[in-house]
Order: sequence, then structure tokens, then C-alpha cells
Amino acid sequence: MKSNSDNIDIEKKDVLREIANIGAGHAATALAALLERPIVQSVPNVMLIPLSDMPEQLGGAEKLVVAGLLDITGDISGFFMIVLEFEQADKIISMMLGKQVRAKKSGAMRKFTAIEKSVISETVNILGGSYLTAISELTGLNAAPSTPYLCVDMVGAVLSVAIAEAGKSGNFAIFFQSELFNEKERIIGDLFLIPDKNSCDKILESLGYE
Repeated sequence: MKSNSDNIDIEKKDVLREIANIGAGHAATALAALLERPIVQSVPNVMLIPLSDMPEQLGGAEKLVVAGLLDITGDISGFFMIVLEFEQADKIISMMLGKQVRAKKSGAMRKFTAIEKSVISETVNILGGSYLTAISELTGLNAAPSTPYLCVDMVGAVLSVAIAEAGKSGNFAIFFQSELFNEKERIIGDLFLIPDKNSCDKILESLGYE
């Protein structure tokens, strides 16, 4: 598989989009049950991003974000990363806790309380678990996520560990673009699957590709 979304053949991209579609569907169902309100999804898009291009894709290495990282083990291995802008994280916290969170001015560091971190971690668990379940359903491969690791920092810093580890055996990330929203709030997060080389081969082979 090439490390550029323009070079993914149509059939493979359709399969990856189906993973995104099923994953977003599972996430919408789980979040709707947790929030006790309807959650729907947009039509997902999928891109392959070279690891070196990920900071630019997320708005630049110095942009402040909150990120959740899941270590994946089992038949496939690698990392699943969910990156939220502070405004997105505050929306999720407000919806979960049922109270308005005072947003910080743009570009300012956001400090989260213990309960707010717990809310973000649960959201990361739901989103990551939903997409990994979709992968398992389509491929028959087991993919078990770790407890989320949260990091509030600049994009370059939060990506450094995952890129350093995944880069040892792979060179790209699968970028799932999907939007979950209810009648009032949009929940937009950037979701990345960073598989190692062997895991990428396993996923494609399980779907009938050499």
C-alpha cells in the first residue's frame, strides 16, 4: 500500500471507507446511549497520510491540542490516536456533564480537571473501540486497545512518541475523517490508525489483497 491517499486503488479505499463508516456508526450508537440523545454521523472520508505529514494535517506542529493514544495489541498492532481541539473537547465535556464549560481564548493552554480528563478518556475509549471493532468485524483479526493515554500539548509533541514507535516498522497513518453530531452540537475529531508494517499486510490479506 502506498503512503499517499491518491495512490490507493478504488477498491482498497472503499474497504477503508467501509471500516470508517462502520466505526463511526458504532461510535454514534455508543455515544447516543451514553449521552441519552440522538447522535448521527456524516459520510466518512479516508486518507493515507505519511507520518512526516501528520503535524501539518493537524494544523501545524505548534498547535495546542488534547490527544488520546491507544496502544493496539493482538493480531494487529500499532496505535490509534484521537486528536481534539480544545473547543471540541469542551463540547464533549459539556455534553457529558450537562453543564457549560468555559472555553479558553484561542491558542491558550487548556487545563483539564480530573473528571474532565475522565470524560475525554471515556470518549477516546468509545471512539477507538468502535473503529477497532469495525476492523475486527471486517477482517476477523483481533485488535485490543490499551487504557487511553491523554496528552495536552503541541501537536508536534503529542505525535512524537507514536511516530517514533510506529515509524520503526511503518511509515504512514490511516486518517479517518468523520463527523458525529446531534441537533445542537458537532463533535469533530481527527482519528488516526498507525499500524506497523506487518499489521497493514495482515489487514489487506484478510480482505483479499496481496
